[in-house]
Amino acid sequence: MTAATPPDRRADLDWLRVLAFGLLILYHAGMAFSGWSWHIEDAESPVWLREAMRFTNRWRMPLVFVVSGAAIALALGRRTIGGFAADRARRLLLPLVFGMAVIVPPQVYAERVHRGQFAGSFVEWLPQAFTGVYPAGNLSWHHLWFLAYVLVLTALLLPCFLWARTPAGAARLDAASSVVARHHLHWLVPLPLIAIQLWLAPVSSNPNGLVGDWVGLAWHGTLLLYGALLFRSDDLLAALEKWRWVALAIGVAVYAILHQTFLAGTVRPRIAPEDRALFTALGNLDTVAWLFAIIGFARRHLTARPAFLARATEAVYPFYILHQTVTVVAVHWLVRSGLPVGVKFALAAFITFAGTWLLYEFVVRRVDILRPLFGMRPRLPPAPARAQIAAANPDGGNTWVR
Repeated sequence: MTAATPPDRRADLDWLRVLAFGLLILYHAGMAFSGWSWHIEDAESPVWLREAMRFTNRWRMPLVFVVSGAAIALALGRRTIGGFAADRARRLLLPLVFGMAVIVPPQVYAERVHRGQFAGSFVEWLPQAFTGVYPAGNLSWHHLWFLAYVLVLTALLLPCFLWARTPAGAARLDAASSVVARHHLHWLVPLPLIAIQLWLAPVSSNPNGLVGDWVGLAWHGTLLLYGALLFRSDDLLAALEKWRWVALAIGVAVYAILHQTFLAGTVRPRIAPEDRALFTALGNLDTVAWLFAIIGFARRHLTARPAFLARATEAVYPFYILHQTVTVVAVHWLVRSGLPVGVKFALAAFITFAGTWLLYEFVVRRVDILRPLFGMRPRLPPAPARAQIAAANPDGGNTWVR
């Protein structure tokens, strides 16, 4: 057996999406207090916060890309190439352009003021909002880099996704998945990730900037493909569920070695050239182990679909687009407040979640013209109308939830 025939929405996949992006929001709330370079920086950086953030760094964004790969495969379904391309442009390109034009500029303005590079009001700064490319200039996608990468990678990897849905491709993937799961060959996944980082690092630059970021494109593209392949195979998912405790133990042990060898007592570790291969190998093994553990536990325990999950799944995308602007504006005030750093972090997290929720719930979700700008579908018609649409379009009746 093998290929799963998932419904339009998988509970475990939706749970992972909500939890991964929720963690991302919490993570960004702590960036000003981490001691790492960021748009706004506090003078204090508690070790406990930095270590917690460093731990999640190993698997936080990889999980987002794995989940996104599965979502791309589900969204493709049996659609035509033209229909899928139009959908991706609407879901990714439109929010990216809108975000760069409207959502990101307040972040850049707050940073310029924080660093003493501008002293006027936001309105006075607006004429220069799109002059030059960040960091020397002001035009940037900031946290929306993820949308640019997924958009480009989806286009580059589309032939793979299309082949996977053909009868021949599906049959070969089914057979390969069965062999991989039976012989535990999924533990070979770190090898291409290690090779990418070691081989492409010398020719790569501009992390998260797309152009020149060969490591980022290849590494995240591999995770995107793996997510698509993993969530189509019941065999692989069952193997991760069965061996979830082993994956967790490996993740804990490898991270302990990685931390003790390279990370302990540092703000940013300096890796000697002769240690880079070991650091890269440990880092990718740790990443994959935590991904396997998280997905395995999710498949085991996150199977229910409460009403909250449907609402949260719809809110994830607009929350992601909005949240960092709320965070930057909040910490711009908090770093000058004189409050204890733990209180500042707690307030940054609370203001981020509360402020983003208010904007989403009372503006974005309810204003039809704004919904597509945040990657949202049109609002559902009344139930009787939905029933008529479904009856008239038996092959398209589930498009509301994709």
